Amino acid sequence: MAFIQKLCERLGQNNKPIYTVLAIACGKGTVRPILSITDKKESPDARKYAALRELMTEFIGVPTTMTLGLIGESFAGLFAKKGSAKYKNANSVLSFLGICLAAGYFVPKFCNIGMPPVMKKLMPNYDPNASLPVQNQPLKVRNNTDKNSNYYNIYHTKVNSPYFRAGMKV
Repeated sequence: MAFIQKLCERLGQNNKPIYTVLAIACGKGTVRPILSITDKKESPDARKYAALRELMTEFIGVPTTMTLGLIGESFAGLFAKKGSAKYKNANSVLSFLGICLAAGYFVPKFCNIGMPPVMKKLMPNYDPNASLPVQNQPLKVRNNTDKNSNYYNIYHTKVNSPYFRAGMKV
């Protein structure tokens, strides 16, 4: 019991937001690709693609988050004297703001810039959009009332109602 108490005290003394976020990102970088690769509902290529994207997102996210968190911490000296309680609070708040900036803007931006060419190079024959069904296309059926019309707009059928699209049945 003494070991657990010492561990908790040690972790509580230096509790920075960046440690929590990086631990979560490392966990996601491990668990999410495993879940993606073991999804039996998808094709093998789709599973590989999804797992690779998840892994690459965390490879981009961890250093970006860490860097912006540390940059945020470096500005704490502008708001308080080093060693004071205000400095520690400013340090935590600015680190948290840097992490939020990373998660909200920079990680998605870097992923959008860097991932498409890498994914194209690693999986050149896979198109992630190929398996999507074509939507908003008219359904071709024979209309007995009008000989000139060969198309029936799917938007006027019961199938397109929110009840049927949601897949919920009572």
